[in-house]
Amino acid sequence: MRTAFYISDGTALTAEAFGHALLSMFPVELNHKTLPFIDTQEKAENVCRQIKQALNQDGEPPLIFHTFVNEKLK
Repeated sequence: MRTAFYISDGTALTAEAFGHALLSMFPVELNHKTLPFIDTQEKAENVCRQIKQALNQDGEPPLIFHTFVNEKLK
């Protein structure tokens, strides 16, 4: 099953709300993973590893919804 990531350097509530609203238009089942407070380079690199792991496990590219204020972490 494909994974949807909701990622933010804040609470990730906006990314989740946007992602869920968009995905509600399609009849798909997904694994949902919310990753709030990704506010350092180290945390962002860990997220990249999780995304790559999801790709390898699912066999499909994950969907990524993000809201970052910090331009360096995008």
